[in-house]
Parts: sequence; structure tokens; C-alpha cells
Amino acid sequence: MESDRAQGRSATEAGQVPAGLDVLNIAPLIQPSNIEWVLPASKSHAIRWLLMGALNGASMTLHGVDGLGEDAESMRRVLEQLGLRVALSDDAWHLDPPEALSRPSSVLHVGNSGTALRLVAAAVSHTGYSVTLDGDASLRRRGLGDLSTLLLQQGVQVRVEDAHGRLPVELHGPWSEDAPHTSLRRDRSSQPASALLLSSSLLSNGLDIQFEGEPRSSRHLGLSAKIAEACGWPGRLDHEGMHLPCWDVVAPTEVSLPGDASMAAFAMLWVRSTGGSVHLKRWPSVEEALGCELLLDLASDLGLEWSASGHLQATEATGEPVDVDLCDANDLLPPLAALLALGPGGRLHGAPHAVHKESNRIQGIIDVLASFGLKAAPAEDGVVVPGGQRPSSPNRPVDAREDHRLMMTATCLGATVGADIIGSRLHRVADPRFLERLSKAGLSAQVRMLPP
Repeated sequence: MESDRAQGRSATEAGQVPAGLDVLNIAPLIQPSNIEWVLPASKSHAIRWLLMGALNGASMTLHGVDGLGEDAESMRRVLEQLGLRVALSDDAWHLDPPEALSRPSSVLHVGNSGTALRLVAAAVSHTGYSVTLDGDASLRRRGLGDLSTLLLQQGVQVRVEDAHGRLPVELHGPWSEDAPHTSLRRDRSSQPASALLLSSSLLSNGLDIQFEGEPRSSRHLGLSAKIAEACGWPGRLDHEGMHLPCWDVVAPTEVSLPGDASMAAFAMLWVRSTGGSVHLKRWPSVEEALGCELLLDLASDLGLEWSASGHLQATEATGEPVDVDLCDANDLLPPLAALLALGPGGRLHGAPHAVHKESNRIQGIIDVLASFGLKAAPAEDGVVVPGGQRPSSPNRPVDAREDHRLMMTATCLGATVGADIIGSRLHRVADPRFLERLSKAGLSAQVRMLPP
């Protein structure tokens, strides 16, 4: 099975469904009811603010943490290993920073979070001690990526046992005093750039970084800059690169987290696939939606009515194929591909970096749709999906490839025809209450183990 994974093939695609895996058994929904759908807190905001809290010169409080998933919890746990003290109250985390990041007594395990991995790696690379970072099986296949190359250039010792540079990784800083100005690729991910920017208060000398390649996920890097600026960062970020001067973090004492706009795509898919209705709550401002505000504009084309009060219900799609640029919102690719299949069809593009997520999401969503008898084809930087399709019941368990967005897409489709989905807990990465919420709408879902 490892050879299949290394080639990007899923277990079911390779004709293998190993015994002992947990699957989510979904029965076809009989009559959906109207439900309240509260978006979870944005993990993109939470993870960045947690790092600022750890590097801050005083205490701060994060409000609105209710609904945060395992990615944010992993970031909090790892920063606690580095000396951050966190007191929990109803819907807030009170952060008390250490004087300096401390030496962890064990491996820093960031779970499934690529953002946490890279932000923490950049921060601990400035310390003078050895730190080992690890993650789950999905994250191990991704590793540090382009950040590893830059850290090596700055004099950080980077040790990996895997021939492909995957986790676990041992980092031993600090950076060299005369570390050169350098370049960084932006065409695969914005996370390395965000990591360097948010940990730049630890630099002993200023640094200029030149970007290479077509920028991706610019809104997330812009969020990093906005958060840093709120903490006193005096640097510069533009299309060409970053200027990272020396500075001290002075964060606000109170910060409120917005809802995660990307999770609204699953509310839309639920409504479109089941015919139910949703009252969507905690939809963020356009500025805080990180590119996912395009969902509002797409709703009517996809056969959805989205009222000003947040009420979502199914209606007739326009019938015209939809063309969507996901350059700054590649996380939407799985649910939007399913929405196109059930609606007008069209093309999702501008997301070549989707192949570097928890899974190769371009091939992954094509395979998930195929499990339900839905057609989609890969494009150079996305997918092309015919419209007007109807799902059929899968004849074998659907492999979500350890990817929460594939699992959540499959769950919404499975509600109409029934399905077994491998990975019953994957949604907890971003939206722990996903299944609980759907059960209130009438979904019957049981966890079972595949027999030998």
C-alpha cells in the first residue's frame, strides 16, 4: 500500500480496501429538516494569532475560539511545549507568553496542520537548540517543502531521515549572523512566506526576500501581514517580495476570531444535494473571508438562494457553465467541484497548488466524484466538471485520502444515496461539530470497522 500512496494512488483506486479501517456508514436521508449552521472559528486566523501570542511581550486573549478544530488545537499544544501558557474559559483562550521560546522536552507534533508546521518551524529555527517536528501520516508526506531550502541557506541545520525530505525533521538554529538575502518560491504555497514574516521578530538582522513564481493564496499571506502589522510589524510586503526588519511584537490585548468562510461551501453542498435548507451563521466580512467571499456571488449560478439573513435553500441553477478562478481560494475545490456536478457544470482553475495539500486534491476530488458515478476531468490547474449529474450509491468505501475536505464533500453527497466513507474523524481537523450538525438535519451516520 505504501507504494500506491507514494504514487498518489488511493487504496480503493488501487483495488485495495484494507481491513481494520474505520468508515462512516451513511444511510440515505429521508426528509431533511432546516438546521442552524454555525461556521467554526477560522483556523487560519487562530493559528497565526497563537504564534503572535507566544512571541508577544504581554498577555492577550483570543475570543471566539468556539468550534476550533484539531489544527488549531495542535498549534496551541505545541506552543505550550515551547513555554506559552494558555488558560481556557468559555469561548476564549488567555495567552501568557514566555520570555523566550523554551526548549521542548519532546517532539513537537503538529497533527495534520501544514500551517502550524511551517509557522512553528520558522520560529524554532531561530533558537539555539535542536527541535524535532512531526505530524500525522498525511502531513509526513508533505514535509517542510520550500521552507526547508531557505532555512538551510540561512545556516540552520535541517536533518531528515527520509530520502524525500519528509517528516520527522530536526532543526537546529540559530540563523547565521551574516545570513544572505534570499529568494522564495510562491507558486506552491504561501505558508513558508507567512512563517518567515510572522517569526521575523526573532531575526537578529533585517532580511529581504524575493519571491519567485506566480503567487498563490495571496489572501492568506496578506492575512499574515495584517496580523503582524496589528502587532507593530514595520516591514513591507508586495508582489515582488518582503522586507523583514528587526522589530518587537506588541499584540493587542483582545482579539476576536471570525468564522471560517471556506466551511460555508459544505453548507451550500448540503442544501444542493439534499434539498434541505440552512440558516448560516457567523459568516465573516469580505476582508476576513480570505477569498471565499466568491461563494456569495456563485450561489445563484449553482442553484442556491442565499438571503441577506443567511438563509440558504435550493433553487434552479442558471444552466450556464461556471468558470471559477481559485487562485486565492483553492480549499474550495472539492465542494465546488461537487456543486458543479449537481448544478450547471463548469471549470475550476488557478489551483495547481491544490496538489500539495493534505492530498492531491485535484485527483482526489475526481476519484471521490467517480465513486458516486459523477464525472470530472483534470485540467492543467484544476478540474472540468459536466453539469446536470446525479449521484449513485458507491459500490465500495469512498477513500477520502486522509483529507477532511474530501471526507466532508463525500458525506454531503452520501446523504442522498448512502455511502461508506473511510476516515470517520477527518472533519474534526476544521469543524468538529460537522456530523453533529448534520444529525440534527436527519442524517443517520454510524462509525464501523471494515471486517477482515
